Amino acid sequence: MKVSSNDLYTGGEYFKNNPDWDIGDAGWKSAVIVDLLKKNNIAVTEVIETGCGAGGILAALADLDPGIKKLTGYDISPQAIDLARKNESGRIRFFNADITAEETTQTELMLVIDVVEHVDDYYGFLRKLRPKSKYFMFHIPLDLSCRTVLKPHVMLQQRQTVGHIHFFTREMAEWALQDTGYEIIDWVYTKPVVDVQPADSLKRFIKKILRNISFAVNKEWSVKKWGGYSIMALAK
Repeated sequence: MKVSSNDLYTGGEYFKNNPDWDIGDAGWKSAVIVDLLKKNNIAVTEVIETGCGAGGILAALADLDPGIKKLTGYDISPQAIDLARKNESGRIRFFNADITAEETTQTELMLVIDVVEHVDDYYGFLRKLRPKSKYFMFHIPLDLSCRTVLKPHVMLQQRQTVGHIHFFTREMAEWALQDTGYEIIDWVYTKPVVDVQPADSLKRFIKKILRNISFAVNKEWSVKKWGGYSIMALAK
């Protein structure tokens, strides 16, 4: 399957493979965003999300932080925006557009959540975003680990099911942001769903326990050994 093209998202193939656009993850991702902002004493009244998908993160963020008066989502997928517009309100609007082509768009905080790994020229994409906001929140999957290097079919599955065409460690994600003009203010790891949700088999239950023990003892080792984690990074 060809994944290195916007056609995957504009033509409906991604929607066919992911009809809910991972909207189930919106609540906890929004909570992490709010926690990082509060930890660093940052309050904003306007937020834009690029690659907003079904709009769940902006909808959840509006509920969590009533101080945000204007929330705007952009996505190149018409199917995603059709879903997102169900969340529109007086504070929330969605547009089927490429934000990098919107020359005058400015905001206080831009969300780039699970987007970078999908973009062909992600360095060029990051450079185009940089002048558009004071602060940025990036969520980037850390697909590169000892496990995925030894089992490359895991990365192939990520390519084929969710369109990941770039794979990162934490350091590689940080280097990409720094190379394109961002200063990282703070960051946290986020756990994969398999480490949080109830296990549906004994094998997965044991795996979940071992992964969580490993993460509690040594986060860096666990992330690089097992994989599946992501980084949420606040930058300016």
